[in-house]
Amino acid sequence: MAQRALVLHRWDYQETSLILDLFTEDKGRVRVVAKGAKRPKSPWRGLTQPFMPLLAEFQGRSDLKTLTLLEPQQTTQRLLLQGEKLYSGFYLNELIQRLLPAEAEAPEVFESYVSALQNMTSSERVEPALRQFEWQLLQHLGAAFDWHFDADNGTALSEFEWCYFLPDHGFVTQARDDQQRAYPVTDIERLAAWDVDDEKRLSQLKYIMRDALSVYLGDKPLRSRELFRGNRRTKGAE
Repeated sequence: MAQRALVLHRWDYQETSLILDLFTEDKGRVRVVAKGAKRPKSPWRGLTQPFMPLLAEFQGRSDLKTLTLLEPQQTTQRLLLQGEKLYSGFYLNELIQRLLPAEAEAPEVFESYVSALQNMTSSERVEPALRQFEWQLLQHLGAAFDWHFDADNGTALSEFEWCYFLPDHGFVTQARDDQQRAYPVTDIERLAAWDVDDEKRLSQLKYIMRDALSVYLGDKPLRSRELFRGNRRTKGAE
């Protein structure tokens, strides 16, 4: 049965085919070979780009499935991402590829991913959609943390003026060293309620999510982040 899917990445395969890394609604992240997709008359030609809502079917028992159907979702418009939004979309794709095991069901992450792309398409602000997806991904990984209580002793953060964030642990009221970033508790309380209208709090949320995800991403840098920085440097030189 066909299921909703989007292409995360693609590679050339032999002379006329492609390998696609799909993120699917029911089966999670699946790698498939699209035989003949590069041929001029292939019905799949033009459909193997990221951020195009698709319906897909595939078969096979190995890690590399065979694509049998790929068509656009008739009721959904293509998600048009340009400039910073495009690089942000690549960032989401890379997070999914790096952090979700192959063929592990993650329907709530799929819905959050589609919602993030739609929000980035329709809104001028990209950051809130990115941060919301990152939080959903942390929840899926079992890495969600409490926004209201000290992870060391369970004391309410509201009893303190400042707090600190420890990756893979949570918020604490006692810094581990003098290099830790301090956050006003009043800001953390507003972030807990998803009050992200203020750019300062949005920036704080970015640091928190980045620290939380770093535990799972390891030392290997994100390619999408490097591409975005390189693009900014190039534009700055023009």
